[in-house]
Amino acid sequence: MARIHWIGTGLSTVPGIRRLIRNGHTITLWNRTVAKAEDAAAGLSGDFDIRAFTMDAFKDSLEPGDVAISMLPADFHVPVADICMAAGAHFVSSSYISPEMRERDSVGKAKGLC
Repeated sequence: MARIHWIGTGLSTVPGIRRLIRNGHTITLWNRTVAKAEDAAAGLSGDFDIRAFTMDAFKDSLEPGDVAISMLPADFHVPVADICMAAGAHFVSSSYISPEMRERDSVGKAKGLC
């Protein structure tokens, strides 16, 4: 089964990863500050791990078919989406679609990615 990479530990992190873990998904929780991610995940049990977020570490961990959920500020979405498409991984964002992201839509669709 594909791994879900949840990037960023904002307010919707706990309900989001709790639901995903409860439904049997394997999660990697990424945050620049591991301690903040550990605080967000305190009390959760299931198949998940926590990693320090850098673009390089994230890129190195992606496998084809994985899913990345970006809860980062909007200016990170384009580089994260580009990394995902290069790896054959799906990209999901909680943000509005910027013109730069819209340009990537046809590329992602051609690769069978969302």
